[in-house]
Amino acid sequence: MTPLFDPDLSYEPEPEKGRQISGTRKLVFWLISVSFSLCLMIAVVETGAHFVLKSQGIDSPLFFRSAEETILGRDQFREAYRTLDPHLAFTYGKNSEKLQEVKKTRAWIDGFLLHSPMQRGLRKPVILALGGSTTDGVKFPNSWPEQLARILDANRIPAVVINGGIGGYSTSQDMFKLVRDGFEFKPDIVIEYAGVNDGWRYGVANHLMVHPYQENILKVATGQEEPKILPSMTSLLRQYVPKASSIDYSLGLSSKRTPAQTFKKNMEIMHAASLSQGAKFYSVIQPFSFYKSRHAKPNRYSVGSEFIAGVNGLYDQIRVIAKNRDYILDATGVLEGTDAIVYQPDGVHLTDAGNRIIALYMFNLVRDQLAAKQVN
Repeated sequence: MTPLFDPDLSYEPEPEKGRQISGTRKLVFWLISVSFSLCLMIAVVETGAHFVLKSQGIDSPLFFRSAEETILGRDQFREAYRTLDPHLAFTYGKNSEKLQEVKKTRAWIDGFLLHSPMQRGLRKPVILALGGSTTDGVKFPNSWPEQLARILDANRIPAVVINGGIGGYSTSQDMFKLVRDGFEFKPDIVIEYAGVNDGWRYGVANHLMVHPYQENILKVATGQEEPKILPSMTSLLRQYVPKASSIDYSLGLSSKRTPAQTFKKNMEIMHAASLSQGAKFYSVIQPFSFYKSRHAKPNRYSVGSEFIAGVNGLYDQIRVIAKNRDYILDATGVLEGTDAIVYQPDGVHLTDAGNRIIALYMFNLVRDQLAAKQVN
């Protein structure tokens, strides 16, 4: 009779299999440790590179570069970026849906919007408006140049307002645009409405006359565009490792001018150039809700503390410059006399009510000169 329990038939675990399981766990643990250490090291290097570049005046994103920050981005708020310009970086073109809509009622001539009925054509005198998004008549409806044109029509003054404002332009782009294109209209009056963009990252460090988007274009053309992943580390590495291609680019002389000094230079050039072409030039420092204004209200659309500090620091300096030059006008307090909502939620761009006040300010600025031309 077979016993119920036979010692010879009992199961014993294989020692080799137990050691194999233990070895697998060690391997997994080792891989996790190495991966974690590698990720930590990359994070430290990327962060370090980010702050090194920041100390050089280069604003590089940390860890990831969003699609909106590349030349191929599809930022809906930067529609103009899709049409390149060799000197100004970008403009509006046939690929702009907003421009196509505007062109149904207004004439568009290669970067300039005519705020007058199309059938009337180009009449004299001509008022040429330049500026960034706070002047842009394509990006925002009811811009101050458009409202100025309405005021002129209401007062039966036969003048035409030509709007050359493009969102993202600083006084550097406006200066280039005036000299290259603006004088082709033979303007009688040139109005530069600016300030905010000169105070916040609309110029490459030590090359404030160059728009950052222009450098972006050059980087793509020469194969030096930063990748979307770990952009700071790559940018810093490229400063020390020669690139494979022999094609490079230059931004011109390195300059130590501050934003205020660049603003001053641009205004002096625009003023002198306008006089040489028979035009009266006005530089108007635009209002900013966060600069000594009772209209400033904290909200989730705020532009951020660095932006505010940059613009406010610039304004403190250029307002002093305005006191010594009759063609630079300080309009930072123009909106303080009303209780109406004059700013959009970002505190930079104006509502229709705000643009109306600016348009009236511009009308009072030029009305005597326009009246004199009518007499003559």
